[in-house]
Amino acid sequence: MNAKPSRRALAAAAFLVGAGVMAIEITASRILAPTFGASMFVWTSLIVTVLVAMSFGYWAGGIAAERGGGMPALGVTLMSSGVLVIVGLWLYRLIATPILGILADRTAGAAALFIGSLLVSFVVFAVPVFLLAMASPILLKEWSRSDDVGRASGSYFAISTLGSVAGTIAPTLVLVPQLGAHRTMEIAAAIFFLIGLYFMPRRRAGLLAVFIPLVGLSAWVQPTLQASVLHEAESPYQLIRVVERDGRRFLVFNEGSGIQSVYDPSGRRTGFYYDAYALLPLLRPYQEPHDVAIIGLAGGTVARRYASFMPADAPLPRITGVEIDPQVVATARKFFALDEIGADVVVSDGRVFLAETDKKFDSIIIDAYSTQLYIAPHMVTREFFEVARKRLKPGGVLALNINAIGAESPLLQSMLNGLAAVFPDVVTMPVGEAWNHLVIASDQPIDLAAPAYRIPPGYEDIAGSLAKARSVTRDPSKPMFTDDRAPVEMMTDAMIIKEILAERR
Repeated sequence: MNAKPSRRALAAAAFLVGAGVMAIEITASRILAPTFGASMFVWTSLIVTVLVAMSFGYWAGGIAAERGGGMPALGVTLMSSGVLVIVGLWLYRLIATPILGILADRTAGAAALFIGSLLVSFVVFAVPVFLLAMASPILLKEWSRSDDVGRASGSYFAISTLGSVAGTIAPTLVLVPQLGAHRTMEIAAAIFFLIGLYFMPRRRAGLLAVFIPLVGLSAWVQPTLQASVLHEAESPYQLIRVVERDGRRFLVFNEGSGIQSVYDPSGRRTGFYYDAYALLPLLRPYQEPHDVAIIGLAGGTVARRYASFMPADAPLPRITGVEIDPQVVATARKFFALDEIGADVVVSDGRVFLAETDKKFDSIIIDAYSTQLYIAPHMVTREFFEVARKRLKPGGVLALNINAIGAESPLLQSMLNGLAAVFPDVVTMPVGEAWNHLVIASDQPIDLAAPAYRIPPGYEDIAGSLAKARSVTRDPSKPMFTDDRAPVEMMTDAMIIKEILAERR
């Protein structure tokens, strides 16, 4: 090729390098999720990795540009980045789980996730990002050879930023949902290598002959599903898995710290907190069909359990299930017999749905968990509870499942205080031996004696939970979650750390 590449070629390279950095960052979050989750801590470690690598890459690229590396240096840099992305995918499979296991034995809760994801991110992704950042000063110097440096730098950063936009959108909306995170990384690696190859003056055929088998081998060694995993799919929101054990199917997201849904074709009780939702219709007259909104429909377990304690001749509830992820809905239809429930499925954010609908409900159930053990922060605030109250019929109930280590948990107390600021009557009860707490709120007094005698045999644990229920009143001296401040992740991880330390004493 010519010593001076065309401006069009430089512009294309700038666009693709900008896209590549963002594509790696976005897709890397999905690579990390099955092992480390997708919490704020994992995102922080990934962003730190990218920013530090870019900072050193810009510095090193400036030195290379000053020393006149030119197009051969640019070619080697980009090709090396492509190769190391592929190598990093192999390396991740070897080190991620062992590193998390070592840290989990020595470090508590969020610290293990943060430190582990930070170490793995640096090992796997830092060098490719470093090399991509090195390419920027080299490209900019070549561009400024034929133009004013101010105009050249403005054009370069404008085109590179547009590339970053494309590198953010394409993996999120198209590539990862359609092809998966590993395939998306491989496509990015191939693009980097081919751009670098274009700028190499010679030996293109030989270099290409090395890279193609590398990509092919990466595709060949893709991880296989475990025997118990019936289904695995990527979505813009999470990694979705369906696991089967003992004739039951479980819906799990990302690293699988929590179970999102349980399906038993025989119709037996789940043995999880979902069974406690059967108390709700007993708090309302059920001579007419209940209108029920379930925020966080997932596989439809809550919808199945809602009418479990109602008399056989009671009319079936009219259920509206709200689920933000269309891939979860598709998975539930295929593996959890969602269509048998007869729910009206709405694909939307739960809070947006409640704010926009004109419908009133007898029960609104909030079970919107996604990554790990975190309830959606924007669904535990005082402002959200005000929105939900407007969508309840007089005497209707709002119910939430909250993960909390005990009744005095700061997370639970903050959420209860916000509820009590909006609803005149609020009660909370522990469910089973786990961390689950069923919280019920209404604008009218909640009669807990009403459902007690209708609990069928085999649910003595639910009757025991009902006996432990307590009323909640607002305490002005204690904090509440608001839209401005709802540190759900921090409080959840603090609980995990406290529990782990208590177990080791």
